[in-house]
Amino acid sequence: MRKLLIIAALSTLPLLAKPNVVLIMADDMGYECISANGGRSYSTPVFERIALEGMRFTNCYSQPVCTPSRIKIMTGKYNWRNYERFAHMPKGQTTFAHLMRDGGYATALTGKWQLWGGPDTASFKSGTTPEEAGFDEYMYWAYPFELSASEMERYGAVGLPGAKNTSRFWHPAVIKDGQYLHTSMEDYGPDMFSDFALDFIERHKEEPFFLYYPMVLTHSPFVATPHSETIDEKTKFRSDPAYFADMVEYADYLVGRLIDHLEELGLAENTLLLFTGDNGTHRSLKSMLGDRVVKGGKAYPEDAGTHVPMFARWPGHVPAGLVSDDLIEFSDFFATLADLTGWEMPVGEPFDGRSFLPQLLGGAGSPRDSIFVHYDRDPALETVQFPRVRFARTKRFKLYDDGRFYDVPHDWDEKQPLSEIGHLPGASQIKAQLRRVLNSMPAWRPNNAGVE
Repeated sequence: MRKLLIIAALSTLPLLAKPNVVLIMADDMGYECISANGGRSYSTPVFERIALEGMRFTNCYSQPVCTPSRIKIMTGKYNWRNYERFAHMPKGQTTFAHLMRDGGYATALTGKWQLWGGPDTASFKSGTTPEEAGFDEYMYWAYPFELSASEMERYGAVGLPGAKNTSRFWHPAVIKDGQYLHTSMEDYGPDMFSDFALDFIERHKEEPFFLYYPMVLTHSPFVATPHSETIDEKTKFRSDPAYFADMVEYADYLVGRLIDHLEELGLAENTLLLFTGDNGTHRSLKSMLGDRVVKGGKAYPEDAGTHVPMFARWPGHVPAGLVSDDLIEFSDFFATLADLTGWEMPVGEPFDGRSFLPQLLGGAGSPRDSIFVHYDRDPALETVQFPRVRFARTKRFKLYDDGRFYDVPHDWDEKQPLSEIGHLPGASQIKAQLRRVLNSMPAWRPNNAGVE
């Protein structure tokens, strides 16, 4: 019934036979980085504008680190189902690009891919290319193994520090539609990916399009942007946390550039724009959120590692100035796009998300009362650098599979597990509810990837 109501609601709106969709995802930019969320350390006027013209979500949660988040948001599945290793997505996954393309959309990717994982080896099969994932066109930052020996030799000949590395910022390594693009010290990767996005939109303005724009900003190294006051050949490659503020502000600028382009082409009222971040901020950084100091939590499951910004803009359809505290997690984006397009889920294939399309249209929807996260950055390795955890949480309480239970708003860094909960009204019932969520999932396995 819920899906029928959504489709009925969509049918009453003008220009919505196939609304365009743009999904932007920042890299390593936590909730606290955005001034509209109460952040005080960085200037983000475009997000202030989006918050006034569109919708802001206060309880969106990612995986703790990038590749797990990217696979989850693209496939709508918990990581225990289809996550094998870092920088790799197994072949054969159904992604949101497939469902959009099946619905008659032109599809494109620009920015950071990170899911091919390199050529086949004795230990690992290669992952998924953008073409295999359903994208008609793409431009992305390339890893060294994605360049031929001659391309890598030429790339390193200009003096880029670290021959084994490629830059995503100045003098970037870029692949466009399968071909390596030769760049120079004057080329700035985020601008190139933004230009590709704007060009894709303009070329497809007469047909429905889906643009997935996982930014390379604001990932380390922290280097000068084109808007930095001090920029020269050294600051283009010297990492300094002082430049993080410039990078946040430049990401804000690029989002504004895309919105302005949609408006100039007359497409804004028929384009749903969604924005989020792939995980928390780098752990070397501290930022102010209101009166609270937030230490970046990237790669760890605490609130600062998983609480990410989320905004929606769709003039005339997404209510202006609305703030939602509904729980959203990354599998929900796939479900929402499926609802938007009326895409039928394949019989027998499990998906874990819940659509938040009704909330986007101003309705109550069917919000979650909890979310679940399975996190194992390196499931194939016996010794791991990062925690292997599962947790379930409400807006306030959080329960790990090992029994640790936290009142998060009163213990943001999760230093004091609750051992006595009788004095907290309703806490024992919430803990039991979250335990049921954890118990509903299959048990951990030595290599949990691919388990259905």
